[in-house]
Amino acid sequence: MRPDTAPHLRELLTKETIHIVPELADCAAAKAAEMNGFEIIMISSGDLATTLTGIPDLQLLSLDEFVWSTDRITNMTSMPLIIDADNGFGRPINAFYACQRLRKAGAAGVLITDAAEEGRDGVLPIDEAVRKFRAAREGLGPDGYLIARVDTNPATDFEETMRRSLAYREAGADMICILWMHLVQGDRMELCKRIHEADPGPKWYPDLTSHAGRTELAIDDLVPLNYRMVGVHFSCHASMIAMLAAGKDVFETRTNVYVDTAFEHTGYRFMTSMSLFGLADGTWPDLERKWVKDPRDAIAVRNADYFVRATDKY
Repeated sequence: MRPDTAPHLRELLTKETIHIVPELADCAAAKAAEMNGFEIIMISSGDLATTLTGIPDLQLLSLDEFVWSTDRITNMTSMPLIIDADNGFGRPINAFYACQRLRKAGAAGVLITDAAEEGRDGVLPIDEAVRKFRAAREGLGPDGYLIARVDTNPATDFEETMRRSLAYREAGADMICILWMHLVQGDRMELCKRIHEADPGPKWYPDLTSHAGRTELAIDDLVPLNYRMVGVHFSCHASMIAMLAAGKDVFETRTNVYVDTAFEHTGYRFMTSMSLFGLADGTWPDLERKWVKDPRDAIAVRNADYFVRATDKY
């Protein structure tokens, strides 16, 4: 039976540190995050949409597709997984049902936004947003972690942003994410300090970015302001860049030399990423070997013999 990771998420977030949270879409990215040493991961609704459908995030994915993806990722990693559930799939009752199903699928937490319904610009009236967050809170149960995203601009509408932040906490949100920080002109750290003075509760800093090769701020400076998580979209971006670079070379040289050598600096070398998922360490070969008369009848054994090489590095 899959363990509930929500208590572990809460434990991690009590520590006076800020966790970098890779925002991703599939088991391969989750495995990479695990091997890199990250402790918390998140399904990005945008990356999930692109990965599953080849269409940008137009909120076309169904709850079933989110549940399907949640179940598969939480089945292969013990890292707490947070789901970006956009607007909670509709009305408050939809948010309740979505949070309930995502928790059953293994999600430790869910992020829901106060954005206006049906893709319209703007935000919900605050009383409607509060009802949705209350429903989400009930759907998650006492342990599930609820992040409320505030979609007003704190630089141009500070008072309204903070009014919403405090109201959503009162409705049951464990953490607040004020979205539009990248629109802020000037000193973002000073704005973060103002936000903390108005709302000292736990906060998520959205989308760590860089400009001209320089990061926008030092995230460790946010720790005294009770920022406990920061999201980073790099997994789908990095994998697409790597696939484009490798594919270009393979197509032009008609060899696989680039793939075999270009990433030596990472310290990893393997014939196929499949070996990372329980082939190289013997997990699946050992398991399947128990139930076959001849070890060669075990697919995992044959796959390990073929794909796992003595020169591999993990």
